[in-house]
Amino acid sequence: MFGVVGPSLPLLAEQVGTTVAEVGTVLIFYGGGYLAGTRVFVRGYDRGWGNRLVGMSGLVASLCLIGISLGPTMTALCAAFFMFGAAVSTSDVGCNTMMMWEMRDKAGPSIALMHAMFGVGAISSPFIVRASDSLNGDAVLAYFFCAALSALTATYVLTRRSPDDPHVEVRELHGDLSKKQIAMIVLYFFGYVAVEVAFATWIYTYGVRIGMPKIQSALLNSLFWVGFMVGRLATVWLAKASRSVRPVQIGAIANVFACLVMLTRVDVLLLPVVFVYGLATAPQFSLMLAFIGSRIPLSGKMTSRIVGSAGLSSTVMPWLVGQLLERVSLWTYPVALIGCSITVLVTAQIIEAKLPRQLTASV
Repeated sequence: MFGVVGPSLPLLAEQVGTTVAEVGTVLIFYGGGYLAGTRVFVRGYDRGWGNRLVGMSGLVASLCLIGISLGPTMTALCAAFFMFGAAVSTSDVGCNTMMMWEMRDKAGPSIALMHAMFGVGAISSPFIVRASDSLNGDAVLAYFFCAALSALTATYVLTRRSPDDPHVEVRELHGDLSKKQIAMIVLYFFGYVAVEVAFATWIYTYGVRIGMPKIQSALLNSLFWVGFMVGRLATVWLAKASRSVRPVQIGAIANVFACLVMLTRVDVLLLPVVFVYGLATAPQFSLMLAFIGSRIPLSGKMTSRIVGSAGLSSTVMPWLVGQLLERVSLWTYPVALIGCSITVLVTAQIIEAKLPRQLTASV
């Protein structure tokens, strides 16, 4: 659903009679709605609302997509994107939390496969928008198609049993995590999303600015996503093979070395390096989420903190990295990514050291 937004922005600009730069404002409203959803609606998972909340958020998202495709003004688009962001974050928190509740200590591969599907959507969405543009000259068909998928999925979810929280007694006995533990978890996911989203947002521009032809620069972006998809699929196996944070740290180190190679600005090295960067980045979210879920009684509240920090990072960090790249110098782009990767590396080590060694769930 969200994947169609980027490729459709030029079409939405034509729809409301504005420029692409101005219509990009809707992304700020989407981010605001996403953060609002993580603070307001997701507490319902800890109250037993489960699949009802996931299903209703899917239906709301479906209505928002229809509203976006038909919105006549920027005001209408911004309002629809705000509600869309809230619906998406509510669903994100619910799916991640309840997957952990349902699968418990075997959740790793399932979490990894679920996150691999995000990559499938990211790769598929430009083709959906392109087909809508070719057939109708706008993005209406693409948004209606995604709205139908959302509604069908939501309806199915509403007919299914909600997983029960297996950790209620553990949570009541031991209470919440310390502020330091929560801070490290939030900082980890904030840094990780910056590693992923800031890179994907600006790698094309970086390629063009260092003198690569536009077709090669576009290939950089494609290779990142190909590597990312391969990495996400490999994560299903990694989640079975390892229950430590070691694969996460190896990936972060690989990201650092990839960025160091980028600083050389050697065209022939950039293509394989970008693939490796995507490969190394892909496992770091789902493996860490599964690791945390195996150590602490994961609640909707805790997952909302994780998803909220990811949403904030995906809104703020691409903007910040872009400002550095545009206003300071090209070298700030890989250096900023190195800083984010080191943050991931260090916080992963602290999380492994500070979280409880074993989780005892109630039956």
